[in-house]
Amino acid sequence: MPESKPHKDSLVWMSGSYQAKDILLKRAVVREGLSRLTETTIEFQSRNKAVRLDQIVGRTMNLHLITEGAGERKFSGLCISVENLGFRDGYGHYVAEVRPWAYLLTRTRDCRIFQDMTAVDIIKEIFADHGFADFTDKLSDSYETRGYCVQYRETDFDFISRLMEEEGIYHYFDSDKDKNAPEKMVLCDGISGHSPVPGKSTLDYHARDDTDRRRKDHIAEWAVGETLTHGKVTLNDFDFTSPTADLKTANTIRKGSHSHTGMEVYDYPGHYRKNTGLGDKQARVRMEAEAIRHRRWRGAGSVRTLGTGYTFKLRNHPDAQANAEYLVTDAVHYLQVATDFSESDLRHDLKPGNIEFPEEMEGDAYACVFGAIGKQDQFRAPLVTPWPEIPGMHTATVVGKSGEEIWTDEHGRIKVQFHWDRKGERDEKSSCWVRVVTPWSGKGWGMVAVPRMGQEVAIHFEEGDPDRPICTGMLYNKDTMPPYSYPDDQTQLGIRTNSSKGGGGYNELMFEDKKGKELLRVQAQKDHQALIKNKSVKTIGYDEIDAGAHDEDGCESKVVRNHVTETVKEGNHYFTILTGSQEIEIETDKTQTIRGKHTKT
Repeated sequence: MPESKPHKDSLVWMSGSYQAKDILLKRAVVREGLSRLTETTIEFQSRNKAVRLDQIVGRTMNLHLITEGAGERKFSGLCISVENLGFRDGYGHYVAEVRPWAYLLTRTRDCRIFQDMTAVDIIKEIFADHGFADFTDKLSDSYETRGYCVQYRETDFDFISRLMEEEGIYHYFDSDKDKNAPEKMVLCDGISGHSPVPGKSTLDYHARDDTDRRRKDHIAEWAVGETLTHGKVTLNDFDFTSPTADLKTANTIRKGSHSHTGMEVYDYPGHYRKNTGLGDKQARVRMEAEAIRHRRWRGAGSVRTLGTGYTFKLRNHPDAQANAEYLVTDAVHYLQVATDFSESDLRHDLKPGNIEFPEEMEGDAYACVFGAIGKQDQFRAPLVTPWPEIPGMHTATVVGKSGEEIWTDEHGRIKVQFHWDRKGERDEKSSCWVRVVTPWSGKGWGMVAVPRMGQEVAIHFEEGDPDRPICTGMLYNKDTMPPYSYPDDQTQLGIRTNSSKGGGGYNELMFEDKKGKELLRVQAQKDHQALIKNKSVKTIGYDEIDAGAHDEDGCESKVVRNHVTETVKEGNHYFTILTGSQEIEIETDKTQTIRGKHTKT
């Protein structure tokens, strides 16, 4: 692995897996923070005019820093871009941008469904899918299983970031002792995921002056600030399995001595369903993310082992209250190698954003500025990663268990295969149960039609949330055509079912609206039951023909619990039995009145 250590006493140098030779570090800036991707800018030079950019980009670049006591600290990452700024005074000047391995997750985008997994399980699966194993799990909390969680048209990094923000998980990067190993991402959710500054858990404060400037590994500047924050977070949601349940939850943390500490943030939906405690946790996480903004400390100094994610105790500050324990939340590291170039020589008009260094840095030097919170305060990352929204309609195909034609549950819900889901296997595991909108619904009454496997359906999403699909309708397509021949029979409409399993029959209610040929057709594929609890009136304007069951065997049974009256106002009444006999049984009297002739044959 090439190294650019000018001499054995160098304070700072660089190495990497790049193939270019004779590369010398000039200076670098490393910007890091909790729940942030480390951003490193490196300026280097070379007398080698044969340096090729493709031998550098995509390779590992390491910054090495000698620490107090002759130890070594490393900043490592992947070169994501490099630029040749031209030659000057016999040297080619270059600037490179370096990021941790997790940066690669910002260059991918996917649509994917996860089911019955915790957020931590999902994060680890995404890491594994990319072959990333450089992370450490220091989580101490427990995490609820998510029945259905969708990544929709977002980068892998944005997806895991919003999950972590919602769950109260955050991360930082810690250098591995192996100089050839990348930095590890540390997943944590509390102070147990942090350790003291290596080799120096107590840091001395010395005010910046000419004498103390020469001191090593101390803090030279210290500041504290306060910000007004709201003091209450209230969330609410709705669960259709408990429609009258009150799922409202709130969390309160008031900071400050002013009269505005009671300001409230109310949000709906809170992205939880049942009253299992998940809503309480989400309200608490949101409130803690706001409360941690109230008081922050900033410092500057030359502690070469200090970095994001470490804790320390401050000592010797003239304000006794400042001598407490802290957690470093962010840091900017400045590393510089002694060079013959002046500051003006180091500037290039073409360089995107010149590196600004503290004025007092000379020769081989290191300095850092950092932010901190009280060690006893709970850090939470702000909810800044946007959730994807699906504002319009999607279509999907109804799926279910193999061998079935209808797959539903007690609520009449369905499973679907989204067209964008390339991992789904078009079975009962392709989605969550999806509720179906009906034209009319009530307690034990309404209109019901469960979409069947193979049908195309319209899907909308509650509040545009990919995790909450709802079936709002059904559509015909080339494989599932309408039951009537359009456009020839365009005046026909109705309802036709399909016998299950196997098809081959149907029940139907069909309307023909063609002028002069109006028709109402009812078909019962097998039996027909009609219950009339009071009066039934039938008026026939022309003929009534009872054709039987297409001359097939069939019976008609009629039971009337009261009177039967038949009146033929005009015309004749014919009653014919082609085969068989007639039996009439009368329990009491029979009366016949014949006002004309009575003929029997």
